[in-house]
Amino acid sequence: MSRRLPQIKTGSSILIVCEGSEEHDYIDALKKCGVWSNKLSIKLKNAKSINNILSQYQYEFANNNYELIVIFCDTEVPPYDEFINLKKAINEFHGKEVAEKIVFFTNPCSMQIILSHFKRVNLKSNSKTINSTLIQNLTGVKDYIATENQRTSIMKKINAKNYEVMKQNVAGLSGKCDVVPSTNVLELFEKLEKNEGSWIQKLKEEIDS
Repeated sequence: MSRRLPQIKTGSSILIVCEGSEEHDYIDALKKCGVWSNKLSIKLKNAKSINNILSQYQYEFANNNYELIVIFCDTEVPPYDEFINLKKAINEFHGKEVAEKIVFFTNPCSMQIILSHFKRVNLKSNSKTINSTLIQNLTGVKDYIATENQRTSIMKKINAKNYEVMKQNVAGLSGKCDVVPSTNVLELFEKLEKNEGSWIQKLKEEIDS
């Protein structure tokens, strides 16, 4: 007899600590698309800087309000000191190597993933000035500097159909954080689509044991 996988409890709570407003608004847009399991209660927190992520993660972990806490951030720019230090600090906080399993990144920036909803792109820089022409061509937003109105305009164009386009476009990217462009974010997205909870329990055991 095959072993049945545990079902996600309705309302199983996951917190995604987002580096900044772009990351927060993008994940929020995906939540609204209904592309992830409706048995999950996914909450978001805007850390407003990669340098604030650790303290926000530690605070939320200590308060034990969520079954699982994960992080979504950029690698920033070479030599990626802030990103590397974040993962090192997460590991030190838990006293074990867990950062690779709960820190989900984009290199050079989250716009790499956002624009992949519309076309296969390979950004080489996180500069809004350098990327502004491409952003305008794909989203219609001119002179992008990540204002609230500009972010809202782009996120309104994110939907369930181009979510699948994004996954196809991103699938070919490297998963090594020092490669430009690269990301491991599909690992998180594919987990959030599941209606069974074995992955949540496995991560919890690895973090808590």
